[in-house]
Amino acid sequence: MTVDGQQVDLSYVNKDLGIAVLTPRSTLAPSTVAEFRTAPARTGTEIAVAGYSYPDALSAPVLTFGTLSDTTGLMGEAGQARLTASTLDGDVGGPVLDGSGSVIGLLLPRDGGDGKLLPADLSLAVQVDAMTPALAENGFVPQASARSGTLPPEDLAKLARQMTVQVSCWQ
Repeated sequence: MTVDGQQVDLSYVNKDLGIAVLTPRSTLAPSTVAEFRTAPARTGTEIAVAGYSYPDALSAPVLTFGTLSDTTGLMGEAGQARLTASTLDGDVGGPVLDGSGSVIGLLLPRDGGDGKLLPADLSLAVQVDAMTPALAENGFVPQASARSGTLPPEDLAKLARQMTVQVSCWQ
C-alpha cells in the first residue's frame, strides 16, 4: 500500500466499522491534520465528501457536496449516516466534512454485497462518534475540532486537499 507514493503498513483494521489506520514507513509531514467534530451532526447539515473521484485523471481530491439526510444506516444502524451525495468509488474512505471543515465521518463503500442497487445520490458514512472510541482503545487518538462557522466552498476545498490523500492498494 502507498499513500502519495510512500509505502505504508496496515496498523489497525475494524471491519465492523469499515475503518483502517495506516502507518507510513518513513516520516511524513502532512500540511493539515483532520479534526473530528465532537458534537453530533444534525440531519439536514450541508456536507462535503473529499475523495479521489477520478483517480486516474486528477491528482487532487474532488469535493462532492450534499446533505446529511439521516444519522443512522439503512437498517437503523447507529454509528452510520446516510448522505444525499452522488459519490464515486474513488471517494470511499474520504472524509465527510461539515461546513466548518470538521470531519463528521468517513465514506463507506456503496456495494454491501447484497445485490441491491441503491439510488445514485445515496451514500453511507461511518460517523466519528462510532470511530473515536475504537481508535482510542487501540492507541490512536483523533484530534478534536474547535472549528465553527461555515467556510466558503473554495476554502473548504483547500482544507480538504491538505488533509485528504490517495491510498493505493494492490491486492
